[in-house]
Amino acid sequence: MSYRDDEKRWKRIQELLAAEASGKTVRPTVSQRTLFGIPSTVEQTIERIVAEDEAERRAKRDAKS
Repeated sequence: MSYRDDEKRWKRIQELLAAEASGKTVRPTVSQRTLFGIPSTVEQTIERIVAEDEAERRAKRDAKS
């Protein structure tokens, strides 16, 4: 790897860090627990919200019928 390649890599890293710090990009959240089939807290929360939303929509459809 040449000096120029190193400079390009460091510049790109600095740009990415600056974008994260300014809020222009979102750092991905990774959970190792999902690798083993154990749902993370975020996944559980999303599933609960989706289930509640589906139940509300189902109740509204049933009320209209």
